[in-house]
Amino acid sequence: MFFKYLRTWWVHPLLVFVALLLDGSIAFQGAEVLYKMPMAASPYLVILAIIMPLLSGTQDQLSTWNMYGTAFIAGLIYDIYYTGYVGVSMIGFPLMVWLASSIQQYFTTSFLWGLSTWFLTLSAYLIFDYLAFGVINVADMSGENFILFHMFPSLILNIMLYVIFFSLLNWLYNGSRIPDIASYDVASKQLDGRMPLRRRSQR
Repeated sequence: MFFKYLRTWWVHPLLVFVALLLDGSIAFQGAEVLYKMPMAASPYLVILAIIMPLLSGTQDQLSTWNMYGTAFIAGLIYDIYYTGYVGVSMIGFPLMVWLASSIQQYFTTSFLWGLSTWFLTLSAYLIFDYLAFGVINVADMSGENFILFHMFPSLILNIMLYVIFFSLLNWLYNGSRIPDIASYDVASKQLDGRMPLRRRSQR
């Protein structure tokens, strides 16, 4: 009964927005641990939510505009409220949709293969983020320190978040899938429909 009201086209943007809020909440509540100098581990549930249709095999339920448009808008909001530099996530998030799509086509839809796609996609985003802030002279961290104190802790944190949230997100996305009527087998239904007529003829 619950799933019949869900549709992926609006569930996806809603979950991405919720993930944005959760990222802020996790970062704020766990700041003493996650951002204990020189370490900086950033949660990226929003990127997980953005690519979740690909990881759950429900991307066919969304238009290209929905996938990339949601990523673009989420990136803009992320830049405005979290990074303070408009353009980095606004460009980076849609790029990660494209990258995850390119990677996932070689994998089957499963928890472990999804984790592989998530790991590669997030690694690429962290590197993109580091290079982008380096271009605008904001990143003042060496490459070695970036890997050791930001990239590695962020990957560990987000792998944990993947393990916690994947099953729930996968359940929601697959539950919001519109049934494929073309593959529906009506043979048995037609047979059941003829049975009452036979019973009447035997009376």
